[in-house]
Amino acid sequence: MLPIYYIASALGVWLLVVTILLIRALSHYRRLTADVSKKDLVSSLNHLISATDQNADDIKKLTEKVALEAQEGKKHFQRYGFLRFNPFTDTGGDQSFALSLLDEKGEGFVISSLHSRENTRLYAKKIEDGKPVNNIVLSKEEQEVIKQALK
Repeated sequence: MLPIYYIASALGVWLLVVTILLIRALSHYRRLTADVSKKDLVSSLNHLISATDQNADDIKKLTEKVALEAQEGKKHFQRYGFLRFNPFTDTGGDQSFALSLLDEKGEGFVISSLHSRENTRLYAKKIEDGKPVNNIVLSKEEQEVIKQALK
């Protein structure tokens, strides 16, 4: 009779282990199907697949939008040069200035302000590919700020 007790004890332990594993599997299954109306694995997997497809579509749209923003960003002013200077000997201080604002291609403009005792004059010149348009002559200060911007 003694071997029967060992066999019954082993079967009891085995039954306990299998019961614990079954309870864990069922709780995991319930967590997987918690958000699904039909409580089955197929609908849960279909839900996960559709969510993955939606995420892939969203990532594709965001990638396209980032690429478009990168293209648009090339047109914005990214480079600048600034220089204060004194163009006239009769005025004190560096109150005049030259400012260049250029995009990635070197297109933009240069603004120069010449301050004297009598008045202040402002000049704007268009720049393409780092050079003035229509053969406009640039002052040495304007050339310097364009060089600063193109560095």
